[in-house]
Amino acid sequence: MNRHSRKPNYHVNLVRLQEVCEENYQRLMRLLPELSHQDHYHLPVNHHKCHTSHGEWLMIDVIERAPFTTLLQLTMDSSWGKLFKTPEAEVRLYHDVQMAEVIFRKTSQIIQPRYDYPNAKMHQPNEKEQHNQFLAQWLDYALPICRSYYPAET
Repeated sequence: MNRHSRKPNYHVNLVRLQEVCEENYQRLMRLLPELSHQDHYHLPVNHHKCHTSHGEWLMIDVIERAPFTTLLQLTMDSSWGKLFKTPEAEVRLYHDVQMAEVIFRKTSQIIQPRYDYPNAKMHQPNEKEQHNQFLAQWLDYALPICRSYYPAET
């Protein structure tokens, strides 16, 4: 008798993915209260007792605006960025359903909803969910410092 243990196909957990996207939207709205009329943010993320010029900065740029969506580019600028790759992502905000979804990461290009596994580029089956979880952690890292800092535009 020849039995092959076959791993079941991966199914996207839409409820969990939507929860993460809704929470990311709320995080971004706390960081960007002036989003409707401001296109560039340069927010300090300084968890250390050093001067902000040597610290970390979360830079957010509005790439595109539409009636129900906004496309943002998020990048991290830091002194350690010379040694390691800093995070970078494009995030689409869906204002009508209040969700924020990572649609592009510097490391993986366009993110598909799911990947067959194994695959040539070794993407994980739930890579889209992982990218959105990473965004949640990144925003949680930035929120304590950034939300109290809103410089006047010059």
